[in-house]
Amino acid sequence: MADVDPQARSLLEQWAAAPDAGHRGRIWTAEAVRRDDEATVELQADAMPMHEVHEISVPGGLHELTARVYIPSRDASRTLLYLHGGGFVIGADGYEEPLRRLAATSGWRIAELHQRLAPEHPFPAALDDALLAARWLHDQWTATGAGVELMPGIAGDSSGGTLAAAVTQQLTTEHVPIAFQVLIYPMLDALGTSRSHRELGIGYGFTREKALWYFDQYLPQGVDRRDPRVSPLYGTVAPGLPRTLVITAACDPLRDEAVTYAQRLHEAGVHVEHWSYPGMIHGFFQMTGALDSSRRLHEALGAWVAAR
Repeated sequence: MADVDPQARSLLEQWAAAPDAGHRGRIWTAEAVRRDDEATVELQADAMPMHEVHEISVPGGLHELTARVYIPSRDASRTLLYLHGGGFVIGADGYEEPLRRLAATSGWRIAELHQRLAPEHPFPAALDDALLAARWLHDQWTATGAGVELMPGIAGDSSGGTLAAAVTQQLTTEHVPIAFQVLIYPMLDALGTSRSHRELGIGYGFTREKALWYFDQYLPQGVDRRDPRVSPLYGTVAPGLPRTLVITAACDPLRDEAVTYAQRLHEAGVHVEHWSYPGMIHGFFQMTGALDSSRRLHEALGAWVAAR
């Protein structure tokens, strides 16, 4: 077994001892995984105060699309579009505390999109929502006449990282500028072909089987899993992609696809940084109350965003 951080190992042992533990052969449903995810908030620290938190409507679509905006102070003027994870299936309920924390540590407004969820709304619904929101934020920035110092950024974790990477690739081809992208243990390969999928796919909380199940919920039959809109790892890496920060957990089956993507960006001339967190497991961005490394990540990420 990989060298798991002691705090993360304690969580894995708790999960393994749970009455419904055991992943192989388990039959998941969207309702069940959404219900299970409610326990995420138990692993989080106390929520940080904000100057304001409110819901906004994202215009331009054929359906209602909203985002929750976390404003840390009256002076916060820059906006980061955040695309939450959850395997395209789980909603945003487990993200309030970590996004309040990211807003507080960065000084930026965090606009958390409530994109449509699978399997009720399969691909490309979530991607369409993310593109709509990113273009709208860009149009808002352009309309104000603000300079590049107020250009919005984009970030996402897990399946939200899939969306963030795909959106950034698409907007780059459209010559729509983005300040930067942050990809936190992103799902970049719907085929799960990497070595870390094989070596870390069982026993580390998030399994390869579960990752592929999420893609099964998201993708209609007949969709090519190498489509860059689904698996950004297979997309064209253009030199015009914005500054990128890739964050990985050493004990995550998704680790290697993110490392490979960072290497491809670097080879294409993109300004890319890769932060690897030793001993960490998938999902640690949200586990601010249980893992010291989660809180350290937020401090470092907040400072990185603030410096942009």
